[in-house]
Amino acid sequence: MKIQKYGIVLDGDGRNVLEKEFSKDYSNIDSLDSPEKIVKVMEDVFRLSDRAEEYMYLICMTAGCNPIGFFEVSHGTCRATVAGMREIFVRALLCGASDIVAVHNHPGGRIQPSGEDFRVTGRIQEAADLLGIIFCDHIIISRDSYFSFSENGKMQK
Repeated sequence: MKIQKYGIVLDGDGRNVLEKEFSKDYSNIDSLDSPEKIVKVMEDVFRLSDRAEEYMYLICMTAGCNPIGFFEVSHGTCRATVAGMREIFVRALLCGASDIVAVHNHPGGRIQPSGEDFRVTGRIQEAADLLGIIFCDHIIISRDSYFSFSENGKMQK
């Protein structure tokens, strides 16, 4: 599997375009069809649980759970990060994602979602539904553990 991290830049006309930041061959996993596999990639490649501040990543995928691109969508403080719906869905639409997963870390070690984590998850779900994109999961990573909204029955159906 190829891990490709993209950023968004403006072209000469002021339009958003994808810019490849790095690409890495990753042979440990063949698809991202489970929270455990997603957590493994985020730890192995992005070292998310080692970050001192909160980061949110978006994983854009095909319908077969193969990654198209990984995006850092926000970087906040040691207690919070703000993820804008526009920023999430510009990335998903530019790369042609049919499925998406949101992943962020809790540097303080507390794995349980905050009220804001639930609100953001609901807003992503609503926007994804409107656009016909499948929002597969929102995963919170902390040292040695994770919380999957999907595994815990917290995703809207």
